[in-house]
Amino acid sequence: MYIVIVNPYAGSGKAKKVFEQIRQSPVYKKVECRAFITQHEGHTEALAQQVAEIYKDRIICIIVIGGDGTIHEVLNGLKHHPSIPLALIPGGSGNDFGKATLSKKSSIEIFEDIVGSENQYSDYRVGTYRTDYRKEKNARLLANSIGFGFDGEIVKVANNSILKKWLNLYNIGFLIYCLALLRTLRAFQPKTIELTVDGEKRTLKNVWMVTIGIHGYYGGGMRILPNARIQSNQLELLVLHNISKWKVLVMFVTVFWGGHVRFKEVEVLTGSKVSVKSEEVLSYHVDGESGSCQSCYIQKANIPRPVFKGKK
Repeated sequence: MYIVIVNPYAGSGKAKKVFEQIRQSPVYKKVECRAFITQHEGHTEALAQQVAEIYKDRIICIIVIGGDGTIHEVLNGLKHHPSIPLALIPGGSGNDFGKATLSKKSSIEIFEDIVGSENQYSDYRVGTYRTDYRKEKNARLLANSIGFGFDGEIVKVANNSILKKWLNLYNIGFLIYCLALLRTLRAFQPKTIELTVDGEKRTLKNVWMVTIGIHGYYGGGMRILPNARIQSNQLELLVLHNISKWKVLVMFVTVFWGGHVRFKEVEVLTGSKVSVKSEEVLSYHVDGESGSCQSCYIQKANIPRPVFKGKK
């Protein structure tokens, strides 16, 4: 049985339209599918947990139609079921998870590949994170990236903007992050951060952002960490510090092709365990959603999850 979880609000209704197209396809009608429509934020996670417990012996794959936030909730709902395969059909505004795992095909073609595939899964090592000294058993999972400081503020501004919905309707949702960047740039004050990577502790001043990635994409297609790989048991992280505001703007232009890593103010590190702390409250983003904390502990999950990798 294929379980289909649809977030009708993702991409300002894009995911709902994608599902309607797939539901009318001959292939959908031939295979055993059970579709579930999410109702509100948090419902997706609870729904994923419920279907995994009820149908776990019959599930071939859970197919998610939505965006990065939807994948984030489904992953956390499946936290105790790491062997259940997962697949995404993009329907959100950013779709960074899709860019990392899929080739460029139509939604129906991706669905046909999923239900017609054998052994088309890669071991995806998701990340785990704990904010403000949560216990390990309460750790959350992340699929794409988590960032602190400037980019956390950008995501918060973007998610609260009334323009996001309208830009998504015209498939130019990435522009909201550009507009949010300009707005955030004027008021942002760099932070002092205690960064620990595999036990090596450093106190960094004038820090703009610390971003940790599971793969290379974030912000709707920017190549923030070009060398990050989903199969690796190592995290990649980027530290941006000691940089002027005008140069931040120039740097972000080059992020779309990964040219920013050549800036002397950009430091790229690798490690299996990362800790970020500050005496100030830090805005952070994780898989397109925003929050705030003063400390966070991040590492790769111990058990990889099978994720549909897409046919070329």
